[in-house]
Amino acid sequence: MSYLHPFTRKNLRFALLLSIGMLGAFGLRAQGQPENKTTKSSKWSIQKCIDHAIEHNIDIKQNALTIKTNEYNVQQSKLARYPSVNASATQGLNFGRSIDPTTNEFINTRVLTNNFSLDASVTLYNGGRLQKTVKRDLKNIEISKLDLKATTNTVSLNIATSYLDVLLNQELLTAAQQQVASTKEQLTRTEKLLKAGSVAENEVINLRATLANDELQVVTSENNVNLARLRLMQLMNLPSNESFEVEQIDVENLVAQPHNETPAQIFDIAKVSQPTIKSALLSVENSEMSINIAKADRYPTLTLGAGVLTRFSDAGRLFQETGEVAQTPIGFVNGTNQTVVRQINVTEEQPYTFGQQLSDNLTQYVSLRLSIPIFNGGQVNRNISTSIIQKRQAELTVQNRKNQLRQDIEQAYNNAKASQNSYQARKKLLESRELAFDIAKKRFNAGAMNSVDFNLAKIDRDRAQSDMIRAKYDYLFRTEVLNFYMDKPLDFK
Repeated sequence: MSYLHPFTRKNLRFALLLSIGMLGAFGLRAQGQPENKTTKSSKWSIQKCIDHAIEHNIDIKQNALTIKTNEYNVQQSKLARYPSVNASATQGLNFGRSIDPTTNEFINTRVLTNNFSLDASVTLYNGGRLQKTVKRDLKNIEISKLDLKATTNTVSLNIATSYLDVLLNQELLTAAQQQVASTKEQLTRTEKLLKAGSVAENEVINLRATLANDELQVVTSENNVNLARLRLMQLMNLPSNESFEVEQIDVENLVAQPHNETPAQIFDIAKVSQPTIKSALLSVENSEMSINIAKADRYPTLTLGAGVLTRFSDAGRLFQETGEVAQTPIGFVNGTNQTVVRQINVTEEQPYTFGQQLSDNLTQYVSLRLSIPIFNGGQVNRNISTSIIQKRQAELTVQNRKNQLRQDIEQAYNNAKASQNSYQARKKLLESRELAFDIAKKRFNAGAMNSVDFNLAKIDRDRAQSDMIRAKYDYLFRTEVLNFYMDKPLDFK
């Protein structure tokens, strides 16, 4: 720096020192504050979406609470087989003429009394009702778990449908953006041809109108993507203000996988795996158990009881002998008037404590009670008949669900076949439309075709492309429905 002017060298030194100081201060500040990295939220896979929806779905939570309630019912049914023990305490205050409960004597004063009891009872026999009730309540838990699985399957299928809808609209958006890029490229080429005098100005104007229409289609596709994403997030109970992107899947590979099962084969798998069928079959078994429970009311009930009783009264008195003897006149001898006396032991009143009264008045008992049903207004027969009807209804429910399942599978199979045929036809149509568009583009660039015919060829190509994309995702959804009936996971793999 010796060749620089002294003033310049001085300013450079000052700038260098200032820069070093600012860098040092910035470094200290950076060390004192946590590193703030902008992290992008990971994309949501189909399984992640399903798991989140299951965790936050209200219907699933309600079914889980139903399971919990049935578990409590089983606990109650099991505890009903054990003795029941109860304790009681009563306090009373009597006025006027009354009976002292400790002496059974009439008194005319205020009396404060306490009664205490501890009793227990256990059912020894009631026709097996208690044991059968436990078995029925256990099956109710199984049924509620199957209902939970059915609800979970429905939520999973709805999420999968909405997930595919997002991917469909994203692919349509990509196609629309490619169409805009293609139109812009063609417009640029045509504008150059216009400057060269090879085409008329109306050709450029028509292409600009086509570009405006393509850009409008992009806006519409973006709106459809946002709406599809919003529907998926709402099904997941996920706030719409969060950053949300779904993972792409290999749609081409999935639609290329063959589906060789027949409707009968799918139905054979579904009727043993679908929770709605299994739940209906368990309901039939439960109805049979309810019939047996109702029949148990025809049999006698034998109950064993035991208990202890005691009481206290503030009117109670305790007298204790002193050891002295007193003579008490009881009459006279006829003729001599001689006094007749009787010797009695002298007693004195002692405090009769609360604890002593409870001990002295303690009573125990054991009892056996046999209750034999003779006539109760036909209630038992009515309950049995009602239970038999409920079993028949449960059997019809099984048959109805199997019929409905078979019809749904047949319909889904036909829909899958139709969508497959439609997809293959749309692919071939798109290939021909793309070939026709390529020829039209070459002819238009060569001046052998006007812009109107060129735009018609482009519209046909664009429509064929959109229809093919929709047919592809429709076929994928139809095949996933068949996989759902075969109890396969909805993971698009």
